[in-house]
Amino acid sequence: MSFYQIDSRQLRGKKDELIGLLRRFTQEKETLCAKETALRAMWEGAANEKFHGLFVKNAGQMDAFGEVVNQYTVVIDNIADRYDTAEQRNLGRVM
Repeated sequence: MSFYQIDSRQLRGKKDELIGLLRRFTQEKETLCAKETALRAMWEGAANEKFHGLFVKNAGQMDAFGEVVNQYTVVIDNIADRYDTAEQRNLGRVM
């Protein structure tokens, strides 16, 4: 069985790393949306509509993924806060 030791500082560091990656993901998604808009202007017809419909569906999935990652960062922060509180309680500094 493996043993992992981590503290609240490391948790917050990973949270910050995830937030940075989420910002990058969001920027890339916005760039992709702009490119899709430009491509959509280049042709018309059934293929255009089909592509756009699928793109909008996938963009929604990307938004949902981003929201889940954001919620996960909140959970990580809450866990780190609870860890700090437990540590302080163990040291007798919080009643």
